[in-house]
Amino acid sequence: LTGFVTPAKNGTWYVTRIGLTCCVADGTAFMVEARGQIAPPKNQWITVTGQWAEPSKRIDGDVAALTVETIKTVTAPANPYE
Repeated sequence: LTGFVTPAKNGTWYVTRIGLTCCVADGTAFMVEARGQIAPPKNQWITVTGQWAEPSKRIDGDVAALTVETIKTVTAPANPYE
């Protein structure tokens, strides 16, 4: 899973990508909660591997979660949008 690091206030962090339907103005963040590893620096592009975990329950809906086994720093893609 490749994306950039997005930290949360409670120590949780996410691997995030921005998806576009039409243009940047309609961008949506797609986030996967990363578990089991200390967060890399904010906005750092990474590739992680691991095992899918039970989703996190939030008021605004469930969030996919991954128990991270490896983290590799990568260069941001030329087109960072999905």
